Amino acid sequence: MLHWLSQIDSTNRYAALHLADASEGSVWAAHVQTAGRGQQNNSWESEPYKNLTFSLLLRPTWLPSEEQFYLSKIVSLGVTRFLRQHRIKPAIKWPNDIYVDDKKIAGILIEHQIAGNSIGSSIVGVGLNVNQETFVSDAPNPTSIYLQTGHTLDLQQALPNLITCILNRYEHLRAGDIRPIDADYRQQLYRLNEWRWFETRTNRFRAKITGVRSSGELLLQNEQGQTEAFLFKEVRFL
Repeated sequence: MLHWLSQIDSTNRYAALHLADASEGSVWAAHVQTAGRGQQNNSWESEPYKNLTFSLLLRPTWLPSEEQFYLSKIVSLGVTRFLRQHRIKPAIKWPNDIYVDDKKIAGILIEHQIAGNSIGSSIVGVGLNVNQETFVSDAPNPTSIYLQTGHTLDLQQALPNLITCILNRYEHLRAGDIRPIDADYRQQLYRLNEWRWFETRTNRFRAKITGVRSSGELLLQNEQGQTEAFLFKEVRFL
């Protein structure tokens, strides 16, 4: 069920309040979101009535908690499929930001409730820049569908299409169709196999992305040919 909200602080927070009585596949979308959040509690700029900011409720109780990164994969792939339908060539910046060239067009924040060894529920928050023409925050590199194509989209029509793209991938995951999910996610990785600079808390080094483990760690190969795995927040792109 799709719920459009006129104004809310955060759709993820709102979804959490309705978690107990909402069915899987419920969506809460905001025309105006005043306190949208990204990874590491970063704020998400969204001009009112110009973009898609929403939360999708999933209940993947069949998915082991140690495989929760697959949800990031399928949501990212759903968003990139939607963008390709609009003649945009996106890439997935690990773990789940969506980029066009070197500009960010979408962000994803997934919040899980773990039940034993499986996932009880997942609130999937997505912010997709659609019709916004100018950005006023200090975000370094935003873009939108409009800035990429020169075309505006009807948000009320676009959202169901985007949700369908995500849920199609979700059903593949439910069916255990893992191999194409892994392959597509890797193929679409931002800066895959490109020599770039990265930074940890103690080191700055040149490496290339070779893939991502099923548990979510980023695999980087350094100039000496050694491959090391990094968790989210352990390394950052430069």
